[in-house]
Amino acid sequence: MNLFGQSLLEGAGDRLLKSLSAPLQNWLVAHPVAQWLVMHPLWLLGLVVMAIALLIGLFGAIGRLTENIWLRLFRVPLWLLAAVFGSGLKLARLLAQTSAQKASEPEPENATQRLCLILARLDELRDEEAALLSEVKGLLGQTTLQSGRENRSYSDETSGETETISDEIRAQMD
Repeated sequence: MNLFGQSLLEGAGDRLLKSLSAPLQNWLVAHPVAQWLVMHPLWLLGLVVMAIALLIGLFGAIGRLTENIWLRLFRVPLWLLAAVFGSGLKLARLLAQTSAQKASEPEPENATQRLCLILARLDELRDEEAALLSEVKGLLGQTTLQSGRENRSYSDETSGETETISDEIRAQMD
């Protein structure tokens, strides 16, 4: 090639380079942060690596979240089955215990036997109430409580007095 052709090609290359770099230079002038990053490539490399690490962490968190959602969705039918069968088993146990208790207790054949059973149970309850009241007396170290009336005695015959006595005990404890 001759010297004239060579200078013509060099001029064309310069013009092509200027036409491609001019918009890029204008953009870098308009965005000073990008210009600073272009001028400091190590900082740019560090920021790119940090951005990639953050994106990987973000995608990992999204993946774990979706995995947990799918696992929970697949477990819901199993939980429902367990709840249904679990409550069914509890009901069956309760019915079995009730029937076993009824089988162990003799059924009274007439009203007098039933009345005897009720009276025996009331006697047991009265004895238990008397034992609890004596324990309360021992704990408080008193045989009578006075609140408005003098020397009220503990009677096992009425439940109204037992309720007022327990109210008086609570008031003393406060």
